[in-house]
Amino acid sequence: MPTGAPASGRFISEAAWCCLSARLRLSQREQQIARMILDDFKELRIAREMGLSVHTVHTHLERLYRKLGVSSRVQLVVRLASCHLAVTAEPGSLLPPICAKASAGLCPLDG
Repeated sequence: MPTGAPASGRFISEAAWCCLSARLRLSQREQQIARMILDDFKELRIAREMGLSVHTVHTHLERLYRKLGVSSRVQLVVRLASCHLAVTAEPGSLLPPICAKASAGLCPLDG
């Protein structure tokens, strides 16, 4: 990503991105694009930020959708969020739980 580019995927910590990337087997390029999708960047902006053509970004997005079994930006975001929740809720996870009540077994997300 070019110097001076905004922090992407800022709602997910760097440690969580490492876990998500490993879990979902994302390449560095796929992770970059996923982060920008979470920040609601459109293909043109992603292309500018990454120094790629819009066509190349579209191709990367299509491959990412296929890899994660989704067919839209919304489904991609939901898939990433679901994986993030799962990773943070795993016993022994080094990531803090999303829900503050999780350690007491009171998290409504665990239902």
